Amino acid sequence: MTDSGADSLVQDEIVILVHGTFAGDKDGNDEGHRWWQRGSDTWRWLEDNLPPGVSLPQDGRLFHWSGANTQSARLSASMELLALLVELERKGRAYHLVGHSHGGSVIWEALLTSQVLRRGGMLADHLYHALVRRGVLSYDESGSGAVGNRSLARKYQAVSSELELGRLRSWTTLGTPFLCHLPQGGLLARGWRDAKFSLAGEVRPRDFKAPRWTAPLALTYMLGVFGPSLLLSLAVSWFELSWIIRLVWLVLAIAGLKYTLKVVVRGDVTHALTTRARLARSAFARFSSRWLGLYAATDEAITGLRALCPPEAPGYAQLSVPPAQRGVPRTPTAQWPRVPTLLRLNAPLKHVALAPQVSMGYGYHFTGSTLTEDAYGRVNKWFMPGVNAALAKRLLRTGQGCDVPYTDLVHVSTWPVPIDAGAVGLPDRIDAALERNAMAHAGLLGLEVRQMIARAAMNGTRLPGIAAGQQLSVSGKALVHTSYCTDPEVLRMIRHHIAVSSKTCQAEAAGAGTAADVRRWIAATREHVAEKVTSHDAQAHGATAS
Repeated sequence: MTDSGADSLVQDEIVILVHGTFAGDKDGNDEGHRWWQRGSDTWRWLEDNLPPGVSLPQDGRLFHWSGANTQSARLSASMELLALLVELERKGRAYHLVGHSHGGSVIWEALLTSQVLRRGGMLADHLYHALVRRGVLSYDESGSGAVGNRSLARKYQAVSSELELGRLRSWTTLGTPFLCHLPQGGLLARGWRDAKFSLAGEVRPRDFKAPRWTAPLALTYMLGVFGPSLLLSLAVSWFELSWIIRLVWLVLAIAGLKYTLKVVVRGDVTHALTTRARLARSAFARFSSRWLGLYAATDEAITGLRALCPPEAPGYAQLSVPPAQRGVPRTPTAQWPRVPTLLRLNAPLKHVALAPQVSMGYGYHFTGSTLTEDAYGRVNKWFMPGVNAALAKRLLRTGQGCDVPYTDLVHVSTWPVPIDAGAVGLPDRIDAALERNAMAHAGLLGLEVRQMIARAAMNGTRLPGIAAGQQLSVSGKALVHTSYCTDPEVLRMIRHHIAVSSKTCQAEAAGAGTAADVRRWIAATREHVAEKVTSHDAQAHGATAS
């Protein structure tokens, strides 16, 4: 890693705050009540209590991202964050990162991307454009706006030293559910459910390039099938065949082209995801000494997302060894519970239980089944279960935030890689205090909602009108997941981690204001992370070597 030493001491080390899902400001304001904005309670506490030589950004634009609950949004945000870090590296400014919820995911994806790019020796297209917007790089000299592999490789050389992130002093995550996405697999692409799928082995230089078979496959279909089919279908006379036959031929050729491109994209995504997942271990080993992960045992986001993972998915340790060393190759057999058919089509009513009796729908009334009722019954029996299953799958992936095609959310962990067995995310007394505080505010939330409903009833006002004009004062404190950034004990832990990681803070100042048991807990946690990373790397290298 690079570090300019004296250059980094010229200015205060800066703290970058990264918000999580649904916590962004849609108007892009830097000032506001949200914990990461200037003027918030959390911002003022950090301003008053950060150690000497460390400060929040006093001017300029804060880091913003959409906060959308999608993996694509988090990946895009990570490119923007990595561009900001490269800019700070170039300016010689040391920095600390603090992320809440999926803000921690954005930080981790940025660090992982830096590892991928360093190993691959080429910029990613999205990062290149983000660096151009920040003025770190200039557009390609051709001025065409198109960026080829040669240009990206050349531009990489201009920022390769900055991508080492040598001035990163610390990164802290609060209640972050780290997501492990793996490829689904399919034709010509091996997915995580395949018994032969593995994350073991070293990543080779060719792994950073697109699979060799994808471009030839698409080109072969275009020249050998689609092109001739298009010419023949448009010919004036083709063996005296009618225009209907030629149209059907063309439609089939287009469908084949679409499927071929789908196979190509699936292969590219599978290759990229697998390479990224295999490099996650080395990325975590590289950055783990500067990481502090704080999370409560009952964090709602972490436990909720874990419940949305596939049942009986292979463990991360199992996926990290060669298939031949797993004993009997294990193919997951468990499936999601059968989705009940909630959506059904109702046949037209023949009559309704009113007195006097009403007949409707058909204009006549008689008992027994009709052809229409049989048709509706067949649709509900054979077609609607598939509709319900597809809807349930879509809702599941929406809840996961998994919108990248041909990708599954396989593991949710409290560590950047799922090796956190036996880890504790907060001292016991702070964990218990967060839980008690959330339970108390949950009771107040119920009281506040009841009072709002009562006011609506007494004033004769519709409830949506009351709810639209009133923000519940305790809503954010009724969950453990949204309580970290306002809890003084957690904030002191963040301050202490920043202080002991800073190169401008003296030892006595680093421990000021932090309870002795918390200092001991943080030191023990850092040792635990180091031991866990070392043992996991040793197991992985031993399995690969054997």
